[in-house]
Amino acid sequence: MITRDAYGIPSVVAPTEDEAWFELGRACAEDRLMQMEYDRRRASGRWAEVVGPSALPADRLARRLRLTDAAERDVAAMDDRTRRTFDRYAAGVNAHVAEHGLPDEFEHAGTSWQGWTPVDSVLAFKIRHVLMGVWQYKIARAVLRATAGAAAAAKLDPRPLPGMRVTVPPLDRIPDGDPRARLLEAARADVEAAAEHLGFLAEAEGGSNAWVLGPDRTATGKPLLVNDSHRALDAPNAYWQARLRCPEFTVAGGTFPGLPGFPHFGHNGQVGWAITNAAGDAQDLFVERFRGGSGGGEVRTPDGWAPVDVREERIVVRGAEDHLEPCHLTPNGPVVHGDPATGMALSLRWTATDRPCEQFGVLRRMLLASSVGDLLDAQDGWIDPLNNIVAADTSGHIGYLLRGTLPERASLAATQVPVPGWRREHQWTGLVPFSAMPRGEDPPEGLFVTANNTVTAADRPFVSHALNDCYRVERIHELAAEAGPATAADMRAWQGDTVSVAARRWGRLLDERGPFEGDAEEARLLLATGKGDLGPGGTVGLVHAGFRREVARRLLDREFGSGTRAWLMASGLPGTPVVLRRWFASLTWPRDGEWPARRLPDELLAEALAAAWRQAGEAGWKPWGEVHRTAARHPLHPVAGTELDPPSAGIGGDNETIQNGAYGWTPGTPFGITNLSVYRQVLDFADLAGSGWVVPGGASGRPASAHYADQLSAWQRHALVPMHPEGDPCR
Repeated sequence: MITRDAYGIPSVVAPTEDEAWFELGRACAEDRLMQMEYDRRRASGRWAEVVGPSALPADRLARRLRLTDAAERDVAAMDDRTRRTFDRYAAGVNAHVAEHGLPDEFEHAGTSWQGWTPVDSVLAFKIRHVLMGVWQYKIARAVLRATAGAAAAAKLDPRPLPGMRVTVPPLDRIPDGDPRARLLEAARADVEAAAEHLGFLAEAEGGSNAWVLGPDRTATGKPLLVNDSHRALDAPNAYWQARLRCPEFTVAGGTFPGLPGFPHFGHNGQVGWAITNAAGDAQDLFVERFRGGSGGGEVRTPDGWAPVDVREERIVVRGAEDHLEPCHLTPNGPVVHGDPATGMALSLRWTATDRPCEQFGVLRRMLLASSVGDLLDAQDGWIDPLNNIVAADTSGHIGYLLRGTLPERASLAATQVPVPGWRREHQWTGLVPFSAMPRGEDPPEGLFVTANNTVTAADRPFVSHALNDCYRVERIHELAAEAGPATAADMRAWQGDTVSVAARRWGRLLDERGPFEGDAEEARLLLATGKGDLGPGGTVGLVHAGFRREVARRLLDREFGSGTRAWLMASGLPGTPVVLRRWFASLTWPRDGEWPARRLPDELLAEALAAAWRQAGEAGWKPWGEVHRTAARHPLHPVAGTELDPPSAGIGGDNETIQNGAYGWTPGTPFGITNLSVYRQVLDFADLAGSGWVVPGGASGRPASAHYADQLSAWQRHALVPMHPEGDPCR
């Protein structure tokens, strides 16, 4: 039986587990069928059939990645119970279509429907994570090295710095003698050796917060578990809320449309969980050398030349000629960038496609867990994505685990940039065992906090070179240290916090400078007295945003030249904003007791302040929340225009505040939000029935539905809607 609450969020109650998954598939099809179609088409490289040439580049990459092959292997590797779960879910999806037909969006799309299968569920999951890895970041660093040189790459290196917080142990920081730094320095020789192979590349953002407070830190003596996941805003929203109950288990949480499970957020009445992106390095890029021309030929390996598997795939393009895409597979993985016919290209080795992923049985084991320990143990076998998972249970326990599988490497060069695929030292030597992954339960500090910060200062396992977001985790720890016994209401307030530790430090620096003259002095006074609060109702956020851009522009011009600066600020490569953002964040991070920003000359600061003040005036001196707005586009926007797009909403904050709202770096461009919170929840283990959740949209993906965007207002106000409006979730 499927019922829905006032927000259209479904509850499924079924007499058997098979029936529960069947009905969940029916409910998801009713709400998100076009989104499911979009996900499976873009994962299989077939979205250009719907929207035309604009989707061809993404379709070409999807075909090269061979995601369909990987999904088929994963399904073939499923145990009987997991396969039955996926089969029953797919049957429910298809039953809804047979009974009710297709939603109106399919008419816009000009496409028919093919029955849903377990392979489609796995495809829908993989496509949500392939670009959340680190390979795009490695390309950005490599292009920077190839175009601006090794010195520029070193200056913009966003390696975690001493003093930054780590997740485990909960109150520790990276020591001055960071053991991982020694590893990376040792890897630099390997990188230099590989640099000669990166020249051809000259031609060629994810966040989240999650924290859990133990019983000694809460007013009720029971844990509080909180999260908000940060992604680009999809329309419909990436996550779909649902409740499911059968004799075997009860669960409520957020999941991906098309997936029979709740891998990221939820609770089962006894234990709850939430994740953030760990940016774990499970993707290596290899520079490959080829010979033998475009017909496939051979690729150089550590053992000599080996044949390349190549097949040509036809991509149908709406309103244009079909495209034939050659897809090459090397011993290191599929070619993702470049043309082997030129003699050189890039291949990708990724744990999620390297071999069959037998991870989907984890989804059911999570629902059966009765404690934090059970839940963390249940993650054994998970491959990708690599997540920080925090957990709590009704008995008062809390825990943390780095969930997923990391490769073992003899050399760490590949953690930074693409490396030669024919060098044996760059090959994987194995996989890090589950028992070696960072984990903790019931720490004496009474909390775990993860906000895309460094996981651990230990040198092994090596988690990531790229990870060092530091200000959101600092602010959460500040609030936890200042709070008395915390309540669920406090957690909701923290989720909406718009105080930037970095902006506060810039304010302190500006308070020590000046006075300047004219517009520069006006801006200096505003930021110096603004206390770093980038709230939606004031103008501090607007001026601070312009000031950041202008300081970055001037520094980059001075250090690297206007050409490199223009590329860094305007590049469409997803990894580039990561390099830029983390470099800029380091300007206000203490090194040897001093912030690098304190060495900036008055002249540069005054120029940046004056420019920011003028730009705020050109924007009409509107409050930050009126210019810092969402601009989601429906996947069918290229063929339907704005008709299917959701409404816009303005918020405060930026990428360095708990209330996340990132924007681009190019001076003079609008401050439209590029990354934000797409699913929030607060679980109160003293009263799970009183828990809440919210998404920046609605349960339904159908634009004509009353539930397409009916949670947007609550989300904008940092409010939650009831997770269990009918009371006890385990009743």
